Amino acid sequence: MNISRIVTLTGILMLTACSSSSSLTSVKEIQDMSVPVVQAPNNPATDTTAVNNCYKENATRLSELQYTLKTNMGDDVSPSEVLDTHSDAHRVFAALSKLEQISAMNETYRKEGNVVGLKAINEMLKPLSGTA
Repeated sequence: MNISRIVTLTGILMLTACSSSSSLTSVKEIQDMSVPVVQAPNNPATDTTAVNNCYKENATRLSELQYTLKTNMGDDVSPSEVLDTHSDAHRVFAALSKLEQISAMNETYRKEGNVVGLKAINEMLKPLSGTA
């Protein structure tokens, strides 16, 4: 069995229909987010402490959101639910995918020392504190 099939099946098994309207609201908010693309300023003297702190804060929040979405979903999701664009499972899967994209940008900005990009992600995640 190839890796992508295993990853897909694992993702499907972690999802189920949403049980609360607040989860659906946060899923919609996550889906509507645009991943911030910010060029690193040409500043060779980047404060590594600020970069690491901002990165860790973002990574923690992203992890919490992913965990909450996954745990609010049950284990009884069928593949047809994930593929049905009108199902809650599909919406949650799309929101988890968006969080993965944001997480990848967070990692990229950390490697670049791009504090401006990290802060943009931080600001984008602020409205989601206490949701999902």
